[in-house]
Amino acid sequence: MISESADEAIDNKNDLQLQVPLNSRNDAVYLGTVWMGSPVSQAARVVFDTGSEYLAITSVLCDDETAGNYKFKKYDPLQGGFVQRDQTHRRCKTMAYDMHKSDSNKILSKASSKLTYGSAKLQGFIWQDYTCIQPLKEGGASSGVSLKMELKNNKCAFF
Repeated sequence: MISESADEAIDNKNDLQLQVPLNSRNDAVYLGTVWMGSPVSQAARVVFDTGSEYLAITSVLCDDETAGNYKFKKYDPLQGGFVQRDQTHRRCKTMAYDMHKSDSNKILSKASSKLTYGSAKLQGFIWQDYTCIQPLKEGGASSGVSLKMELKNNKCAFF
């Protein structure tokens, strides 16, 4: 039997050392900010869920009557279920992402999709765009090459 000791420096050579400041809510939910879109990034406060493969963000389409089924029901925590939406109030408290302000967005589905993940029920359109852990500099990327460098330096990925 041959024993080999691990060289941690070699094992971690290609690992990215990324840190996102998180706020805890009773050690049950962890919130942080990511930045979406380019060349100007838009802040989005998200719940970090280590068991999820999805990044769900509210968008400007949330209250757009022309975007799919506008009469979605909304979850009412007081009633413990979904209820008809009050047409006089907005469906979403926030609309973090405006795909119309991003040059790098890409729509992946032209029809509204439904997704159930645990107790969460999501419905909407699937888009892809750059997501970063740091904001892009305002007006910092004037060419495609400099934008690519800034996306790399800000630890951005296409989600």
